[in-house]
Amino acid sequence: MHISFTRHDPDISQSCKAVTEYLDKENTSREREYEEFMEDIENQALSDFDKQIELQNLFFSQDDNEQEVFLNQNSATDLIDANVSSRAKERESKFFILNISPSKDELQQLNEIVGAELKAAGIGEKETQLLSQSESGAKQLEIMRNDLMHQCLREYTKDVMRDYAQNFNRKVYNNPGNLPTQKEEKQINSETRKELAEMKIDRKDPGYAQKYQEIREQKAAELGRDLSVRKMTEKDLVWIAKVEEKRTYKGNDKWVIENRKAQREIKKLEAEDKPDREKIALLKAQLHTDRTTGEIVREGLKKGGQQYHVHVVVSRYDNCPNARYKGSISPLAHHRNSRMAGKIAQVGFDRDSFFKKIEQSFDERFKYERRDSYEKFNEQKKLRTGKNTRTRHATKAVSVLSKPVRDELYKASGAEELQKLDVRNAVSRELGFRVPLSIPKTPLQLATQTVRSAIAKITDTSKGY
Repeated sequence: MHISFTRHDPDISQSCKAVTEYLDKENTSREREYEEFMEDIENQALSDFDKQIELQNLFFSQDDNEQEVFLNQNSATDLIDANVSSRAKERESKFFILNISPSKDELQQLNEIVGAELKAAGIGEKETQLLSQSESGAKQLEIMRNDLMHQCLREYTKDVMRDYAQNFNRKVYNNPGNLPTQKEEKQINSETRKELAEMKIDRKDPGYAQKYQEIREQKAAELGRDLSVRKMTEKDLVWIAKVEEKRTYKGNDKWVIENRKAQREIKKLEAEDKPDREKIALLKAQLHTDRTTGEIVREGLKKGGQQYHVHVVVSRYDNCPNARYKGSISPLAHHRNSRMAGKIAQVGFDRDSFFKKIEQSFDERFKYERRDSYEKFNEQKKLRTGKNTRTRHATKAVSVLSKPVRDELYKASGAEELQKLDVRNAVSRELGFRVPLSIPKTPLQLATQTVRSAIAKITDTSKGY
């Protein structure tokens, strides 16, 4: 699992609008592909499945009371832009971008889970083969698998943001609606420092920070205010995210640069009066090609294979409604104990610990047996450089998909009727992510029609028609 952090550049813009507009770029092609598929279906009424597919074009965020939260591009932009501390500096990054990129092996594990989930819901190898015999049936399978991948990655992103929040080891206020005013806070801080001085406890004392907080809470309580704190969780973060399915080669990619240089040399050699054919052939053979498609790599070329990844835009500040008390949190901060807003606070982010934890979260959620870990890579890197060395239970049933598919497909094919599927045995419940998918009435009708058509042809052939 690879996760990178990108800092917002406040010199370009104070808003994240450009970022959210960029992340919306896949919507047009996705909508067009789905609409073309739906044109082949007689009943165009919006089903639950249609609505679910539309969610792929929206941003998602932290669940609210176990319900998924989705936002359009404007609402997502406003959520990040509005969450700013009154102490924010103009040239300070207001948000950070996390790029979550599963490895090839991790994506394969998700594919296997998707296949197992569909099988548990009634679409096994036999049904898959029958559906794959027609273009429309194959498209339906692709849509269902893709939607499951989106759901898996949304759930995992929430795990990542949980680990992100925990890694800061920060405190937030228990009662943000009853915090002191600016004048009251100055009085509380002054009296606290004076009392600590009388107790002869200075800043170098290991227990200074804890004692400072205890006295501040006491002084605030005397004024009828509440400065008590608790550990920060993912619910205190402000973030939005989007699952993406495609990647293209950028102009500054190493392979693009090297190919561009080689192609210039090839063009120069070919223009000579007596071209060196052997050298030209050698240069062409050395051009980088996409490992999946075999196409010569160039700027703008779509990368082959599955390219699922997630972009997260997370605010620099927690979601305290009082702008004066919003805490500043940066994943790029190296230091540990420091001063923030006049108070001692742990503001650093331990990236090594974070990378290990998010791998562990993936392994636990998706039952993945990891061979190449970040820790192993780090140890090998140290040797090369000479240095020393939640599970959420699903609450939705698969019956929306499983019962009609089971009844229709097995009845039409003449196969023995299966016992009723038990949702308690569903793969989604075992793994703890929110599947199943809402499945479709219209695509389901198409699946049934496809299977029936295939069976009818086989029957007709056997009778000699």
